[in-house]
Amino acid sequence: MKLVHLTTALILLGQASAFSPPRFGTRRQRTVTATATATATQLAAGQGFGKENGDSGKTYGDAVDTPIRDMIDSEAAMQNFFSAREEWIPLFRSLVDDVEGVPTTTCQAAAFLGYGKYNQDAADVEIEFHETSQPWRRLRPIPDQEEDRKVLGGFLDSMHQSLVDIPVDERTDEDDDDTHFLEEGRRMLAITRFHVIRDNQGGSVESIDALFSTCWNEIMELATTSESSTGSLIVLPDYELADLKRFADMNLLRPLAWLGIHADFEISSMQRESPAIRLLYKLKAMPTEGYTPEKGFGAIEDE
Repeated sequence: MKLVHLTTALILLGQASAFSPPRFGTRRQRTVTATATATATQLAAGQGFGKENGDSGKTYGDAVDTPIRDMIDSEAAMQNFFSAREEWIPLFRSLVDDVEGVPTTTCQAAAFLGYGKYNQDAADVEIEFHETSQPWRRLRPIPDQEEDRKVLGGFLDSMHQSLVDIPVDERTDEDDDDTHFLEEGRRMLAITRFHVIRDNQGGSVESIDALFSTCWNEIMELATTSESSTGSLIVLPDYELADLKRFADMNLLRPLAWLGIHADFEISSMQRESPAIRLLYKLKAMPTEGYTPEKGFGAIEDE
């Protein structure tokens, strides 16, 4: 990978977080740091981007969350999901309605969203989405509480360190680790909104509802703002990663597919210092040309 790509990525990543100072330098500095820490301070498997025990620690490509393969009855699952979240149906409809108030052809769940059951006028009504709307509402992009900021700062510090720990081979112009560094880095850069949900272990209806509400409010925010390569990070310090993956499967991945809008979103459940869900909206492909101050990154194609 050309040096300009890595150097630019490092500079931008150093500006990505307002919660902790940048820990990046030149490609050579990253090599030295990674070499010095490779044997003594490797992050646990699944905890970072560095390789350990055959685990690449990637959060993209094959590592992105996908619906769990099972023998689930999709029709029954849709029925259970949408009947349990009936108050959210107007929001779901707003995500799939076209200009004439009918669902897109990719929406498998149209029958469960009330199309054909309610009159057409009701389908044409746009929902309100703002700071006081209910049950959905527009959330603030950055936590207000200092304790939440500390949790978020620790998570971002861990993400930064994970990037530093990706090894670099200076003998090659381009290798898988360079690509790994840039793929993870650009996903960090895409995050524009940050949330922390403390005291949530997912063991109660209230806890699940709080996480569900935050995730779908952010999906709505990203979709209505409609800016590609943007995203939200939701950190849950008290959650178990395995439980978080199960939540994402039944409450995000499958519903997004049923609504027919899953191609717009990349969902990743991960753990750095804390478990978290990352939602990315219409992430663009890797730039094919270098960065210049005049033009920025050149020749970027949508994924």
